[in-house]
Amino acid sequence: MDFDIKIGARKERRIRVDHNQTTSFLWEGENVFSTPSMISEMEETCRLLLKEEFLKVESDWDSVGTIVDVNHIAATPVGAEIVLKAEVIGTEGRKVSFRVSAEDGLELIGEGKHERFIINVPRFREKFDLKVKKLEDLKNLNQSTN
Repeated sequence: MDFDIKIGARKERRIRVDHNQTTSFLWEGENVFSTPSMISEMEETCRLLLKEEFLKVESDWDSVGTIVDVNHIAATPVGAEIVLKAEVIGTEGRKVSFRVSAEDGLELIGEGKHERFIINVPRFREKFDLKVKKLEDLKNLNQSTN
């Protein structure tokens, strides 16, 4: 299937940092926007760009992240508004590469590259369910030999 992903396609999203997106080890109480949360929001921005612009929201097609190469540059507090940006910078079949960034109104807080792979959700689920069964069979085999 041809998805006709356009190089240069962009998406911008705004979120507000929530207390459950922060680190918990620096000091007691609300902390700073965590790197995993920032990366998750960057990935979702890329996913939504593909889903809304190229994969038809109602279709069986979506995407999963495969590579993340991001620098977290500056700390951001709970309640701050974050502007997330994603731009398609390359495609190769169902592999799509993005430039990503996040800003908090005062400064750039993160930037880098992200790669996603377009999947057919029912086929992906079928393969995943088969793997779950194989892992369960392996676990049962290991338990019976112990």
